[in-house]
Amino acid sequence: MKNMIITWLGQSCFKIDIKSQNEEVTIITDPFDPAVVGLKLPRTLTADIVLKSDPEVKYPIEGREGKKPFVIETPGEYEVRGVFVYAIPFSNQNSPPEFVFWIEAEGIVILHTGSLTRVLSETELQAIEGVDLLMVPVGGGTALDAKKAAELASELEARVVMPMLYKVEGLKLKAEGVEPFLKIVGAKSEQMPKFKVTRKDLPADEMKVVVLEKA
Repeated sequence: MKNMIITWLGQSCFKIDIKSQNEEVTIITDPFDPAVVGLKLPRTLTADIVLKSDPEVKYPIEGREGKKPFVIETPGEYEVRGVFVYAIPFSNQNSPPEFVFWIEAEGIVILHTGSLTRVLSETELQAIEGVDLLMVPVGGGTALDAKKAAELASELEARVVMPMLYKVEGLKLKAEGVEPFLKIVGAKSEQMPKFKVTRKDLPADEMKVVVLEKA
């Protein structure tokens, strides 16, 4: 049985393990600088693919079996070990273009929106239709707040929504907690350490909000 196991390492950093009988692929999204953020990361992180929406952030990530991980930090289309990644740029008036990561593996489409700061236009939304699992900022500050995050989740009709970039214990950066977002979308604040999912597990008719404990 092939499945995904998703672990939240804090901020917009997730570990996505894609497992099958014969192979395992690990993706790390948006590693951060613990000294700046105030949260800890594991001393050793191992991945096959690293997605970075901010190329300036440096954190040591090892590859499997002595190999270097494949790092994606510029817009484009990529295929690595059966995983399709599209780094899609969106213009930002006052800063370099923001881009989001469209990840497709095992029949599941994940959209990781990085530190997205604004609501997307209709044309931009059309470019990212068909999302199964949305990883979205909800804490405001330098990224989307709860209201805008809920609007994006509704417009994309995501089947699973995973909040990120919100206030947790130890965070040095300004952000709201996850509760305002949960209130807007009418979801409970139950947390789980990891989220395991297969294509057939995805909800068919309603949006499911998954709040992960920081690992």
